[in-house]
Amino acid sequence: MGGSAFSAVLIQGSFPRMPPAVYIALKGRLLPRLRDVYEYVGIPLEAPEKTTYGDLDFVVAGPKVDADSESEVDTGKGVVVPVNAPHILVQRAIVAQHVNPVDGNRTSNFAVPIVVGEWGEFGHNKEEDEARNAVETGEIFYQVDINVCTDKEEWERVMFFHAYGDLGIIMSLIARNAGIALGEKGLRLPIPNHQPVQLSQSFDQITEFMGWSMERRKAGFHTKREAFEWAGSSRFFNPSRFRARGEGFGKVKPDRKMYAEFVQWALEKQALAPKEDEDPEEVKEAKRIALQDQVLNYFKMKEAFDAMAHERSQRARLKEIWNGTRVRDWAQLGGYWKGVKLIMDTIRVKLGGDDGVSKLIDEEGEEGVKRAVLEAKNQLSITSPEEYPKQSDIGLTTVVDNLATVTDKVVVIA
Repeated sequence: MGGSAFSAVLIQGSFPRMPPAVYIALKGRLLPRLRDVYEYVGIPLEAPEKTTYGDLDFVVAGPKVDADSESEVDTGKGVVVPVNAPHILVQRAIVAQHVNPVDGNRTSNFAVPIVVGEWGEFGHNKEEDEARNAVETGEIFYQVDINVCTDKEEWERVMFFHAYGDLGIIMSLIARNAGIALGEKGLRLPIPNHQPVQLSQSFDQITEFMGWSMERRKAGFHTKREAFEWAGSSRFFNPSRFRARGEGFGKVKPDRKMYAEFVQWALEKQALAPKEDEDPEEVKEAKRIALQDQVLNYFKMKEAFDAMAHERSQRARLKEIWNGTRVRDWAQLGGYWKGVKLIMDTIRVKLGGDDGVSKLIDEEGEEGVKRAVLEAKNQLSITSPEEYPKQSDIGLTTVVDNLATVTDKVVVIA
């Protein structure tokens, strides 16, 4: 049942499940009203074989009225824009009595009163009376959830992903079994110990890669089994190796009944499929790398990814070799960190920053950096913490002269 968002203000049972005729009428009544407030308004296609409905979900974007400045969202394109129409205007438009408002590209909840006798027009007087008698106040409501998107592109993705009930998270499960991540924001490639790589936000492109027929999907699904067969048509669905739990698999709410039914359907397929032994770890890693290359090549991101991986490797190597602890040990400065910093700053000045140090590492390795450190230490006359003069005891000219001298001695990488 809907209504969990209002458990603090309305008693249990205030949100009865709607018969299909009532649900369809409510959609027809509220859809044009919300189109006066938002430019893009839609209702994701419902799950097949539903006999009642707990709430009504709208997906919206592009406020037509002055947007609420409290709802600013970064579009990811260097632009920050307010995305919500004022909640009070939405409340008035759909005649809601209670509101659970949330700013930004998130979902707000509205409780719309069910007028006495309203269901009678559709032949459901009995169900309405039973629902009213089940609550002490006799007041019952529709829960209307309005998911606000940042822009048209996000609106289209959310409409696609949430169509046909739990089909989106079923698709995500199949992708996760293959080692990739699929969600509202598109397809991503997880990289161990690093941020995932965004591959595509186009569901036309994603479904083609995954082996799902968009033509078949657009024809619609009359039964859940039809939806399961479509999801299982992916070239990445392998019943023998299918799993829904374990490392890398998130928890799914118990009320996701269609999802649970798909898992059962997949496990039945697994019971009939040939058994496959568990791969050794080295084989798993080889398969992961092969899939990674396949995915990156398909989405034309291999070259950019390799460049990024090289840069990460360079940064890691720089951090390993070029750090205060290494410089301190090479220069034998004990806890004299001020001297360590002066040596490192001097070398950075001469080589043009950390990029120059990386270049030195590439060409001469760790020994080249160590030699530069020792030369800088000698030219700056840092022999021990006790013998190094206090900064207040030396003039600016002396410091500059020392810096000039050492930069003549440090190895220069052109």
